[in-house]
Amino acid sequence: MSCNIDIAVKLNVHTAAAVRQVLFREQKGYTSDPKCTPPRVVGIREFIQQLDDEIEKNLSDGHSEEE
Repeated sequence: MSCNIDIAVKLNVHTAAAVRQVLFREQKGYTSDPKCTPPRVVGIREFIQQLDDEIEKNLSDGHSEEE
């Protein structure tokens, strides 16, 4: 199977935030130095950043996760 195939996933903002939280918790035990971090963790961190960007773009002013 090729690793060069992109996929797209649609989530509502609350589910995206929950997925982001779980991914963040699972990767935080690794160093921040990308030379010493497994490639799969680097990829997870890149995906977390994408989720952060999309969540921020889609939250209206004054919206919180508790709503």
